[in-house]
Amino acid sequence: MLAKLRSVRPEHLIMLLRGMIWQVLHFRFGAIVLMDRGAQIRLDRRVRLTGLIKLGRHSRMDLRFTAAGNVGPGFSLGDFSIFRASGSSSFTCPRVEVAENVSFGPYCNIGGGFGLSIGADVIGGPYVSIHPEEHGLDPDVPIRAQPVQGTGIAIERDCWLGAKSTILDGSHLEEGTVLAAGAVLTGTRTERMSLYAGLPAKRVRTRHPDGGCS
Repeated sequence: MLAKLRSVRPEHLIMLLRGMIWQVLHFRFGAIVLMDRGAQIRLDRRVRLTGLIKLGRHSRMDLRFTAAGNVGPGFSLGDFSIFRASGSSSFTCPRVEVAENVSFGPYCNIGGGFGLSIGADVIGGPYVSIHPEEHGLDPDVPIRAQPVQGTGIAIERDCWLGAKSTILDGSHLEEGTVLAAGAVLTGTRTERMSLYAGLPAKRVRTRHPDGGCS
């Protein structure tokens, strides 16, 4: 117990205080929320937070306009990152589901779009982008007026999303998938315990029990 107390730094207490103030103001008491300087949380009442939730400096979790959702214990959003279910009050994301022990590094952009599911123990490096939606491409319609369409994104447990990797709508990452830095997954269903790299991302090797790949 004493060792744990020694590991608590003053900034953690300030983050906890910010989180408690947010919880009191919004009557949300189902989690322990740590909010660093400039962090913001905006939630639909249908979205539930559980366990310990940590938001980095000037990060924003905006899960309004969401039909249902859950963000599990151990979730961490890095500095200057955005996790936003919907960019418009006229569009409702069907569901955002984040399991336990999921963390993202700084400067990430995570959307809810047509549905986002993230399994347990997933980690994302800096500048990761997740986009569960896309615009139509009718050449006779201005791009701003194109309809938004999509099927959503599923990321199973124990995946590693490398720095600056991008996941586009329709992608399904099987358990243990690793995306190399800068990889762009374009609606692909990956193979379990495999490494993907490139643009568009392709399977290049398999993970092994000894931690290596081949």
